[in-house]
Amino acid sequence: MNCIKNALVCAVATGVTMFASAAPEVSNVTMTQDVSNGRLVIITYNLTEDAVVTMDVQTNATPNAATGWASIGGEAVCNAQGAVWRKVTSADADGNGKYTITWRPDLSWADELGKGFKVADGCAKVVLTAWALNNTPNYMVVDISSAAQPNTQKYYPSVDFLPGGILGNPDYRTTSIVMRKISAKDVEWTMGSVAEAGRNSSREKTHPVKLSNNYYVGVFEVTQAQWALIQTANAKPSYCAYTGDRPVEQVCYNEIRRAANDTVESGGNYPAAPYAGSFLDLLRTKTGVDFDLPSEAQWEFACRAGNGDGRWGDGSVMDSETAPQVGHYGKGASVGTSRVGAYAPNSWGLYDMHGNVSEWCLDGYADNITTLNGAVNTNDPWNRRLVRGGCWWESYSSMRSARREGADPTGRNNGYGFRVVCTAGLQ
Repeated sequence: MNCIKNALVCAVATGVTMFASAAPEVSNVTMTQDVSNGRLVIITYNLTEDAVVTMDVQTNATPNAATGWASIGGEAVCNAQGAVWRKVTSADADGNGKYTITWRPDLSWADELGKGFKVADGCAKVVLTAWALNNTPNYMVVDISSAAQPNTQKYYPSVDFLPGGILGNPDYRTTSIVMRKISAKDVEWTMGSVAEAGRNSSREKTHPVKLSNNYYVGVFEVTQAQWALIQTANAKPSYCAYTGDRPVEQVCYNEIRRAANDTVESGGNYPAAPYAGSFLDLLRTKTGVDFDLPSEAQWEFACRAGNGDGRWGDGSVMDSETAPQVGHYGKGASVGTSRVGAYAPNSWGLYDMHGNVSEWCLDGYADNITTLNGAVNTNDPWNRRLVRGGCWWESYSSMRSARREGADPTGRNNGYGFRVVCTAGLQ
């Protein structure tokens, strides 16, 4: 093994924990490289406590970074295996308290002969980051394939580290669910609308909201393929042609969270856990993750992505000219949905928040929600649930972030689908 000298750096925790104890830290990092064909890189380190660990590799043409370090890019290192991209615990350490990562640069960072680069002594370093379990990284990927095991989700610091790329890897629309962390805790923002075209003044009154927790939200709407992997009893309910990467529709609220077509509310009402056999119950069992529908405040906050009244989630001014760039809407009856991710994402990297399918939310419906401060509305006298975001056959004004409509929870509609949320952080 040929040691890449000086190729180590102590990781810095990227977030302060909510407790008085110190954040997790890595130390004693080493990186060695096999000089043979694959030029396998082996990284070892110590860790002070259980944490999610991510990595980067930085390099420079001059020894010891005389002109500064530069990342080789997340795509080059995302194939690393071992004690990385996941929750790392003391059970992962060897008898000497060392944790090990293996990385094959020949698969992603190769020279003209297809061999992994051999970096000159002093010209590379690995950067490890330990994330506190209550402050996990920005992206989480959850396997839902037939071989999936609970609590095996992977974490990545940014979209650039996702293996294959967010739009280049078909698994993210079929056999995995990609989640984006939304930093909403204690952020005060304005929910509702003032003067948007199509505004309903009785339903969209502006009011300040401050959510109490961060959360993860699906980057994409749940697709037909993802639905079929979980809810095998009704594997292909959609009106639109089955292509796997289109959003599932014609699924009712009850089928997602309660008992399908249940009109007597036998169980599954928030804050209770989803009803046994519902999509969310089966998804939770398969993954070990506390998936749910978003509250409508969570949904609107994520849809706006920091952009206020009168703007789409990408920040552009809301009008009929900009609408075709942000979402799939206003199509004829024979057109149907588009594949998820076909339009540009909003400012926080979320796709199809405007159009494609209207999305079920957790709340019971009420016209006036100005006193809730973002809490889930559990008072549901008309037995209706919220749908948000507009769908493929509606007008552009229906795609607005503030637009709210109530729907029968047993209703199936070729414009109704959903995306999922879950708790941010491992507990």
